[in-house]
Amino acid sequence: MTLAQRLAGFADRLRFDDLPPDVVASVRLRALDILGIALAASTSELAPSVFGALQGWGQGGACSVVGSSLTAVPPLAALANGALVHGLDFDDTHAASITHASAVVLPTVLALGEAGGYGGRAVVTAAVAGYEAIARLGMAAPGAFHAGGWHATAVCGTFAAALAAGRLEGLDEERLAAALGIAGSFASGVIEHLEDGSWVKRIHPGWAAHSGIVAAGLARGGFTGPATILEGRFGFYRTFLRAEPAREPFETLGKRWETLQVGFKPYPCCHYNHAYLDCALALRDQHRLEPDSIERIECRVPAGEIPIVCEPRDAKLRPRTPYDAQFSLAYSVAAALTDGRVDLDTYTKDRIGDERVLALASRVDHALDPTSTFPNGFPGWVCVRLRDGRVFEAREPDGRGGPARPLEPAAIVAKFRSNAGRALGADRVDAVERAALALESLADVSALMRACRA
Repeated sequence: MTLAQRLAGFADRLRFDDLPPDVVASVRLRALDILGIALAASTSELAPSVFGALQGWGQGGACSVVGSSLTAVPPLAALANGALVHGLDFDDTHAASITHASAVVLPTVLALGEAGGYGGRAVVTAAVAGYEAIARLGMAAPGAFHAGGWHATAVCGTFAAALAAGRLEGLDEERLAAALGIAGSFASGVIEHLEDGSWVKRIHPGWAAHSGIVAAGLARGGFTGPATILEGRFGFYRTFLRAEPAREPFETLGKRWETLQVGFKPYPCCHYNHAYLDCALALRDQHRLEPDSIERIECRVPAGEIPIVCEPRDAKLRPRTPYDAQFSLAYSVAAALTDGRVDLDTYTKDRIGDERVLALASRVDHALDPTSTFPNGFPGWVCVRLRDGRVFEAREPDGRGGPARPLEPAAIVAKFRSNAGRALGADRVDAVERAALALESLADVSALMRACRA
């Protein structure tokens, strides 16, 4: 049995009644979280280009585009909604695979669910198939995709979206495997955006969702794809990484629920920064730190994170764009110590030019952390040296929001309400919240998606 066949068999046999209650509850909260983020993103600098693309193609279809009056066919709705969900870098992350799971999986199943009139139980079941797939695809080569210049969310997510889409639409095991084989030729997404702070990473989850829906649709009609797409001679891992995948992650399908290991984000920036922000904010509060009193800040960073959030150093010290700033450890830590918070306003075009924050960012250094177990968690280690000679230090094994330091459901709901309130009035925010938190009970998920329209 190939790895694609193993994933296909798992998805084909998966039933809603197989899902533990905490897995269902997790998906429910993730739907709420990503819809709030997408609504906030619909008011951001990203939205005009996304909405404009749909309008330019001649919009219209059965699916809602969040935060707008536009509608589209499922692949295009998933493309747009996936971009909005990931556009603020506020969406969840599965640490071991380094993938933004919900930004791919949920736009896929919600678009198809709305188009096909599917109920919540079917949508949740298909979503879990996608979550379990994207996690294992990344875990089979932990950290290797980013090291090679690939965005793991994009390349692994295409397969997960194909599996989730095919499961929702009732493809049998053979056609699910074919959908995965087709998806292998669609998988793409490089991280060259780190060189200039451009936006392309924002579209990656949407492209993966779009590609997965197309792959599943082709397989539904009988189009074939190689069953050896993952481990084959010219398969995914050998062509993208020049390596064989580890098989162990695939052996726990249906036994260990990786969906529960996906961490929510309390801060709208690269997840690698989060534990450092926890440390910086704790030190600021505990010792009443003022930026002018700080002589130097050292962050000890795992080798795998340095190219993403610490290099190129000049750009990290003075971010060129808001998106650049979200991937700057120096800027983010400096903003936390200056403002005592990190939120969407931290990364506005005006804010990233604040000379007081930039002056403190220039005093942030990084050093290799040789003790790190990354990517088994995204740790933080901050040492602050004051001008009077005092030194304060804080360490965290992982950022808040992951399994080791979970956020309470009430905090996730509060995050949703803050985000959604940027686009919708209070009554509409309440309606989306009620529908998302009853996701598995919905007779038709269209009610949830229509509530997200402008």
